[in-house]
Amino acid sequence: MITSRGLWLTLAAALVAIGFQAGSPPPSLAVTQISASIDFYDDLAPYGSWERVSRYGECWVPIDVPVGWRPYTVGYWVDTDYGWMWVSQDPWGGLPYHYGRWAYDGYYGWVWVPDDDAVWAPAWVAWRYGDDCVGWAPLPPDAGWRSGSGLTVSVSILDRRINRDAWCFTPVRSFGSTRIRGSIYPPGRNITLLNRTRNVTRYESYNSLPAERGLLPQLIERDTGHRFQRYRVVDSRAPGRSRDVSIQGNTIEVYRPRVPGVRSRLGRPEGGTRPSRTVTQRPQMEQGRFDQRMSQERDALRREQQREMGQAGQDRGRADEVRRNQQAEMRAQQERETQERRSLDQRRRIADQIQRGENQGQGQNQDQPRGRGRGRGQGQDQGQPRDQGQGQGQQGQGQDQGRGRGRGRQDQGKGQDQGKTQDQGQGQDQGNGNQDDQNKHRGRGNGGGGN
Repeated sequence: MITSRGLWLTLAAALVAIGFQAGSPPPSLAVTQISASIDFYDDLAPYGSWERVSRYGECWVPIDVPVGWRPYTVGYWVDTDYGWMWVSQDPWGGLPYHYGRWAYDGYYGWVWVPDDDAVWAPAWVAWRYGDDCVGWAPLPPDAGWRSGSGLTVSVSILDRRINRDAWCFTPVRSFGSTRIRGSIYPPGRNITLLNRTRNVTRYESYNSLPAERGLLPQLIERDTGHRFQRYRVVDSRAPGRSRDVSIQGNTIEVYRPRVPGVRSRLGRPEGGTRPSRTVTQRPQMEQGRFDQRMSQERDALRREQQREMGQAGQDRGRADEVRRNQQAEMRAQQERETQERRSLDQRRRIADQIQRGENQGQGQNQDQPRGRGRGRGQGQDQGQPRDQGQGQGQQGQGQDQGRGRGRGRQDQGKGQDQGKTQDQGQGQDQGNGNQDDQNKHRGRGNGGGGN
């Protein structure tokens, strides 16, 4: 028989146990805590620059990309239980292709736009199919996601919002290739291919995450005779794997938590991660390759046009229609080249500003301990304690002036100010000029659009 005191002790123990359980977060909240370890800002900063685009706010501009680059081109597609998943071969591709959206801005070119609540998807793209072609394009930033109901925009809206050159088309027979970039038609060809295909985009919820069900693998297998392996996507709880995709057998392991409130938490950390010199030198190298790359696109477009004209044969009506389409394709190619040059120039300016900032930062770190010396020693100061550090740099070189204790701070300030004028001031002036240009051009960005 339980005594009154024993009953009270039992009840007290039960209340304590309930209290501990109430204070423990459920598994879903534990995943949310793990998701906070994804730092979109620092993870992407080594490969590009975060810039404020008036239409979208804080966006990431990739710098380490080749001429003519477009999202979802450096990598390949695999069939998964969530639909077609993009396996990126870009060094930074584990995040921007599965979270957020892409948009084409008339000033910066392609920019990645983080969404408010970052939700993982196998790929945020629209799909087209038909006439022996498969096409895909990044979804525009206003294509949101509602769990349980799918995309917030219809297919007809997508057709209007996605710019023509954003679409990538490839022959159906090449769709399963791990080197799919080499088989993508030149963007000028899209005028014709958009009229020959139909939008098949259809998203639905699967395990509370987006899954694309419009481009059915059975259609491609039927038309090509090639069977695709189906992969099962499984979770990795290791934050360090956020940029990696691990394929083991018939499974793909990815880190894919839901990250709430990303846009509100984005900010420019002082002294944060910056691109390496190798990355910032990429736009300069690509400028030398610009004409060659555009010439290759024009040649590829002409080959496709010659092949199509040959198929028209003796049908004069058909030949006239093909000729009109091809004239429009060549005009589109010229427009693309103009836009590509503009965005490449802007990437180069951004890279130059980053390099100047690094150079000035190194100069300031070297100068600060030198301004405390006395004396009138000439030449560049090497930091040697001669008469309490009398060496000084010349103003024209932006080095420290350090002439005497009484004037050391004043002259040091001049040296720093002049250093800024020479090393940074140009960047600031150019930045101000760029800002004026940005104010002129930023409003021209097309959501989810192409070049």
